[in-house]
Amino acid sequence: MAYNTIDLIDKAIDMAERRKEIYRQIAKDNSKNKGMNIIVNTLVKGLDKNIDCYNRIKKYIAQNENVLEEIDFLIYDKILFLVNQFKKRLMNPKISDTKSLMKFSVNLEKQIYALFIDIQGRLVVKEEDVKTNTYRFLSNIIREKEEYLKHLEEFAKRQG
Repeated sequence: MAYNTIDLIDKAIDMAERRKEIYRQIAKDNSKNKGMNIIVNTLVKGLDKNIDCYNRIKKYIAQNENVLEEIDFLIYDKILFLVNQFKKRLMNPKISDTKSLMKFSVNLEKQIYALFIDIQGRLVVKEEDVKTNTYRFLSNIIREKEEYLKHLEEFAKRQG
């Protein structure tokens, strides 16, 4: 079986869905704290926007199959290992205040951002690899993550 950009995007969607579950559990654990619930809803909406971005890229690839490229199995295997290691670290934290929630969220998104940069870097074996569609699509995802992280940090500053 050949691996491709869609497999990477599916991993990104899976990680976003897992983060949504974590945020929803935090809201459930703090169901009486209205401020926490508002922030959790905002975080989930941000992740939904990320997922929409990923799905737009998948749709574009599906409509333009000529842009779909295979990823070398050994490279994909290393990427899969990184993603799985990251997912193992995704646990429901014990958070009971909005400041801790924002700190957790910003740190988590920074880790995700770094993971995507690491993944993109592993796709580059030779100079021309930066001209591939897979590299370009990951660049778009990284820009989206960077923008989301910037907004999240600004939101965190406003929360105190």
